[in-house]
Amino acid sequence: MNRRAPSLWQLLDRHVAPSDGERYLGLFREQLNQSELLTTMKRIAGTVNDKAGELLIDVQSYLPPEALVLSFTFHKNGRDYVLQLESWGPRPTVVFLTRKWRGPVLLNSFGWIYRLFGLEEYVIEVKYRSLFRAEQVSEADVERWFAYLISAFDRALAPSAQPDDGILSTQRLGEQSEPIAEA
Repeated sequence: MNRRAPSLWQLLDRHVAPSDGERYLGLFREQLNQSELLTTMKRIAGTVNDKAGELLIDVQSYLPPEALVLSFTFHKNGRDYVLQLESWGPRPTVVFLTRKWRGPVLLNSFGWIYRLFGLEEYVIEVKYRSLFRAEQVSEADVERWFAYLISAFDRALAPSAQPDDGILSTQRLGEQSEPIAEA
């Protein structure tokens, strides 16, 4: 009856077996963490906030094994404009998306209906996404990403992938938005 309870690490060893895919994703994430890109992105976001004199861009970082590495959120007119850095493989991905929350009146009164039908309490639209090589991204490129973010995704400021890198991107998602959650 005096059996000793297993430790957290013993439980993990028994119940969680890492796959090869997870191991490789961890290596790709580590390479991204060692690049200057993360430091540059955080520094530019901090500079924007300092110059604005307020929290204009909210910065969140995520721990492995989450594929989402960094998230930068700009809020304007009841909508979140988000720049995400993701690591799904050997080349990281930059994603720009909007998030619109349903109004508080609907959430308070009809929130149970949304949950009943499996609807989300917000709508997400991907505006642009592209794979890239971290070592080829300059500080000027990152500044352009942030200009696009705080412009509330003005199409004139939309980023573009380098034409010679062989990486496909979704440069014209402005007209072809991809709703993640339906209204």
